Amino acid sequence: MRRCTLEEVARYSGGRLLKGDPEMPVDRLHTDTRTLHEGDCFVALRGDRFDGHTFVSQVRNRGAVAALVSERPNVADLPDDLALVEVPDTLEALQRFAAEYRRTLPARVVGVTGSSGKTSTKELIAAVLRVRFKTKATEGNLNNHIGVPLTLIRLDPDDQYGVVEMGMNHPGEIAPLAHMAAPEIGVISSIGPAHIEFFEDQAGIAAEKAELIAALPEGGLAVLNSDDEWSRRVADRTRARITWVGSGPESTWRAEELSVESDHISFLLRHNGSSARVKLPVVNRVMVANALLAAAVGRECGLTMDEIARGLESVKLPGARMQVVNVGGAWIINDAYNANPDSMKAALTALREFPNATRRIAVLGTMGELGMHAEPLHFITGEFAAKQGVEFLIAVGPQAEAYARGAIAGGMTHPQIVSARDAGEAAAALQPILQEGDAVLVKGSHFMGLERLVEALSGKAGA
Repeated sequence: MRRCTLEEVARYSGGRLLKGDPEMPVDRLHTDTRTLHEGDCFVALRGDRFDGHTFVSQVRNRGAVAALVSERPNVADLPDDLALVEVPDTLEALQRFAAEYRRTLPARVVGVTGSSGKTSTKELIAAVLRVRFKTKATEGNLNNHIGVPLTLIRLDPDDQYGVVEMGMNHPGEIAPLAHMAAPEIGVISSIGPAHIEFFEDQAGIAAEKAELIAALPEGGLAVLNSDDEWSRRVADRTRARITWVGSGPESTWRAEELSVESDHISFLLRHNGSSARVKLPVVNRVMVANALLAAAVGRECGLTMDEIARGLESVKLPGARMQVVNVGGAWIINDAYNANPDSMKAALTALREFPNATRRIAVLGTMGELGMHAEPLHFITGEFAAKQGVEFLIAVGPQAEAYARGAIAGGMTHPQIVSARDAGEAAAALQPILQEGDAVLVKGSHFMGLERLVEALSGKAGA
């Protein structure tokens, strides 16, 4: 963030300066007292289980020079040199500040959303753009109504690109994020049933995701996957140009000659008569589609095919996303960060394609936010797992039995299936049967904590 004055903080946030020098410099707006820096303005957010206003009296000791509040504190309880800006609602003020601040910057913003793959796509786009441009991207998955404004505030005046991930789990959430970020390029990785608990049907999810490309200016660009049915259905929502990637006839970006290895996928990247060989450091075939989306963004921003390939090969995805580790001669595919029906199918396909495995084992945790669709979607996923040649299934969590029934419908037998309540039980079931040469997929929604199973296995190997 560029240094602002206290007066600018008040004006951009729609607030009123209660106390402090209007010309006082402010280096950053920040919401976490644990990581305040000298020169910050603390934003006292309210949540279901916390209220930042209870910490206002302490923030000067942690370096903050000002606080943004919606509840006027007792000034007598505050340090004399802590400035105050009052707003009706601190979250809305943070969002308003971010939107106003973003409009002062020359950076081009790339907005990324999708039911699955959006974080990986965001990282791939950022890796490509960083080959030539100063680029910042959403850290981790800070992609919601708090994370997006904090991402925009991180942009500096000399940043050339910002890659902003936008997530949602309820209707009406994408449009405000897109308004804040004002993207010139919009990318939808996929549209599937993730978070369907809060929507009437998948058409509602598609309409919500389409708010990103609907917000693009007429001179902007929407990058869409032609192999994704719902992306094709919502393409008419944008007035921007569209670039298609994938295998459809309208696609100008394609991947050919794919080869899956134990630590990468290689393919020939093709675009309008040009090509480049890419060695992508992932083992999940669906990542190739995400790489095509990133390649299209890179080309739009002026990069050569060789620069795009170099950027794709340099990507480092966040932890627990299809990370392959060797444990006692067995391959553990750690995809425990999160899960939805589409990402489950992609990961199970990657397990089937994993080279030279003697057996394929799946540890599948319950998927969250599926509502009344949870049981049938877990059944379908269990059936799909069986049809991918999984030889042993450990189903974990509240929907373990639905996974098991689906796997039996797909051709597996009871001795091949174990139900476990949690990661500890799953680890206890897996450890005795694990053999050298096995490929083991570990995947589930974040609340299942299946990363603990991977840690348990790794600890056993290191003992």
